[in-house]
Amino acid sequence: MLKRIDAGQVRIGMFVEAVEGLWQDPLLSKRRFSLRREVDAAKIRKSGTASVVINTSKGLDINGLPGRDIEVDIQAARETVQKSVQLLEEAFGRLRNGDGISVDHLTPVISSVSKSMDENPSVFLSVTRLKSKDEVTFLHSISVSALMILFSRHLALDEHTIQMLGTAGLLHDVGKLEIPLEVLNKAGPLERDEISLLRGHPEKGHAILSRQEGMPEIVLDVCLNHHERIDGKGYPRSLSGSEVSLHSRIATICDVYDAITSVRPYKAPWSASEALKWMLGAEGHFDRQLLKKFALCLSVASVS
Repeated sequence: MLKRIDAGQVRIGMFVEAVEGLWQDPLLSKRRFSLRREVDAAKIRKSGTASVVINTSKGLDINGLPGRDIEVDIQAARETVQKSVQLLEEAFGRLRNGDGISVDHLTPVISSVSKSMDENPSVFLSVTRLKSKDEVTFLHSISVSALMILFSRHLALDEHTIQMLGTAGLLHDVGKLEIPLEVLNKAGPLERDEISLLRGHPEKGHAILSRQEGMPEIVLDVCLNHHERIDGKGYPRSLSGSEVSLHSRIATICDVYDAITSVRPYKAPWSASEALKWMLGAEGHFDRQLLKKFALCLSVASVS
């Protein structure tokens, strides 16, 4: 439902269809968007513009409550996740059979995930959180992709980069295709040789993707470096500090956050607050300033 409100009533969580009046802002006045940053909400409130048109079916109403049926969102998210898993399985199947893939093969998944994250990120991520043994790699990849899209939008990165980061999230664990299932699905602690085998997946994935024609550098970078740490204690290359790109720093945060907040057959999930508290206390693992922005991003998007 479209509703015209005064600019002073604008708040985080609303979906803005149009900003009316004489005010012009190159980032906010010429596109439809979900209002996720307080700095943007404040900018609109102070603009003196005549009015703002919001869509209560996609965001909050002026009373701060969702304007849509939550069950409708849940069902839509489930359908998106199921279709995305199917398409990702097909893409991974092509790679397993030695056939090629391109970014175009994954465009429908990115479009669907991006749309879901615009409409209700909390619901979409909650649907991906329950990961069965058979679908854990695909659901984890979809969830990481969704988180990277959400976070990169919060960081106001350009749309092309956002799409590439979403694609990188889908493909970051493709190297696990070459890891035996009994290792990937093992419920108990891994043996030393199993750990070594598992830690080889970034390089294996990078090798697979490097053979694909036209694979973007961002995707290759994230695949190879999403387990690197700021303090140089990560793998596979022990990069440190500025050697780790912004794209891989984003991926590392989203990858770990999804892993520890997910429900799996062999472990209980952490809440968002528990996960972020642990991550902020993991000295040297993450880019702390970026991690603080990630925590704010989740808060703005009402992800718990």
